[in-house]
Amino acid sequence: MRPPGTSLLIGGGVVFAFLAVGCASADGGGTGVTPEPADGAIRLAAVGDSITEADSPDFGAGRLGTESWVHHAVGEDVALVGGWAQWGATTAEMAAAVEPEDADVLVIMAGTNDLGGGEPREETLANIRDIAQTVDAEDVVLSAVPPLDRTPDVATALNADLEALARDEGWHWVDAAAAVRDGERFAEGTTVDGVHPTTRGAELIGARVRAVVLEAAGRGT
Repeated sequence: MRPPGTSLLIGGGVVFAFLAVGCASADGGGTGVTPEPADGAIRLAAVGDSITEADSPDFGAGRLGTESWVHHAVGEDVALVGGWAQWGATTAEMAAAVEPEDADVLVIMAGTNDLGGGEPREETLANIRDIAQTVDAEDVVLSAVPPLDRTPDVATALNADLEALARDEGWHWVDAAAAVRDGERFAEGTTVDGVHPTTRGAELIGARVRAVVLEAAGRGT
């Protein structure tokens, strides 16, 4: 798996210094082929950390690993067109690095790395606002972060703040982590290490995000 600190166009989520190093998936992981997007596909941009990049060999080029939720959210009707990510990135780093994108929907899944550095919660929320303003997609989907099995209450508190932010900004909210959560921790079989999802976990998260992306773009059922 790509080590922390590797710069990418798009990415996923790590947390706390003692958990920041990625590890190989217990269920294999690896790359997968996603369908070519059709004409008129929803243009998706994603900003996140290792949860989003996961085992992708070249996220920026669209070579997605199966442990990335994006792999399970894109397809003929949803095309990944841009974004930014870096292993271990804080929301401040994301806000400083993102650029405008020609996207219909922006998905942000971020914030856990701020916790390990003691970033004030107000700064995290302000950085997420800045990310959305810079990318300037037509619609924004803000996602809950997955559980942190060693400190579950921390992720729960962050998600409450993120949901309130989405409501205040008029964004779409998705508790994508509900698909892999049992109480405040990962459900059995959905995590590699208590931080990162397995391939099955990524599939469940991606399906939830995909449903809200389709809804945000007016194509939900």
